[in-house]
Amino acid sequence: MFTYANGSPIRVGDSVLLENGQTPGTVELVVLTLAEMQAIGVEEPGVMLLSPPFGRVYLPEWSLQREPLQFVSHGP
Repeated sequence: MFTYANGSPIRVGDSVLLENGQTPGTVELVVLTLAEMQAIGVEEPGVMLLSPPFGRVYLPEWSLQREPLQFVSHGP
């Protein structure tokens, strides 16, 4: 499970800020298992975001540790 700095879990539908709080995004997938990684063609667990400036952005675990997502609000 991936979490925000406050320890709460990252969930599908959450509104977040990436790039040190500069860019908005929405969590589309939280990828944890080998089957989930294979389904989307990645080699590491991570989080898939929809971010208007970029489209889809995949942040692997090492990236989330280096630059954690900032929580904005839970989705519907």
